[in-house]
Amino acid sequence: MENELRSSNAGQGMGIAALVLGILAVIASFIPCFGLFAILFGVLAIIFGAVGLSQAKKGNASVTMPKTGLILGIVATAFVIVWMIVVVGAFGAAAYSAADEIKDSIENDMQNISNDSIPDENLDFEMVDTLDTSN
Repeated sequence: MENELRSSNAGQGMGIAALVLGILAVIASFIPCFGLFAILFGVLAIIFGAVGLSQAKKGNASVTMPKTGLILGIVATAFVIVWMIVVVGAFGAAAYSAADEIKDSIENDMQNISNDSIPDENLDFEMVDTLDTSN
């Protein structure tokens, strides 16, 4: 008896879709301001890769393309999520620092205004009278 294995195309269409979307997700994840597209492509690659992998295993077909698309989708989505956390954290820290500087500046200005409004006891009013040129 000869062991004949038939080639099956089960899950290959989903695998190709997952692979293309995974590649697009990885490319988009490295381009600034395209993170949302990368997440969208990555999630779709994960979904299509998982469905294609399931179909390929049931149909005893090759699992290479669905598995590769699934892995690329996971990597791209994880990269974008980590990148967004870093960027949001950096902007949050900068905003918090700027708020502290503004608060300190306002407090210093208020203190300078209150110090300037206290009359100096040693002020020479005769000097002020000589400057009056309204005669």
